[in-house]
Amino acid sequence: MSEQVPGTTTGDGAAGEAERRRKLRASFARYRIMAFVVGTMLLLVFLFFFLRLGGAHVRGVEQWLDPLHGYLYLLYLVAAADLAIRAKWRLGRIVAVVLAGWVPFLAFYVEHRVRVQMQAEEGAALAGAADGPPDGLSDGAAADPSPAG
Repeated sequence: MSEQVPGTTTGDGAAGEAERRRKLRASFARYRIMAFVVGTMLLLVFLFFFLRLGGAHVRGVEQWLDPLHGYLYLLYLVAAADLAIRAKWRLGRIVAVVLAGWVPFLAFYVEHRVRVQMQAEEGAALAGAADGPPDGLSDGAAADPSPAG
């Protein structure tokens, strides 16, 4: 029976990292879809709100649109939380993503910023993996993951 050293993964390190990146990309895709859906729904909520203020009789639409946006916002938060955990986001980015579902047009802006940042981080991670060993060893010595003793 082999023991796992804390901070290591079972199996091949490169395969594990590839699987982690695949899951991160899938999580990011779910977040993007929900960001566009929630952003669009929020614009519709505000559109019908202002139409009603202008005298239009749209209350019937608002009665199903407002709760639908609320439920979709909850799914958006789940998708964002999944991405935040997988990408190890800091608090500032998490707050921006949460607020994006409340302010019209902000969801589209924040999604764009997150996409640019995620692409930059992935590019840096790939460049770092190509430049040196993934475990941070600078002299090329191999680390023995087995416990001593």
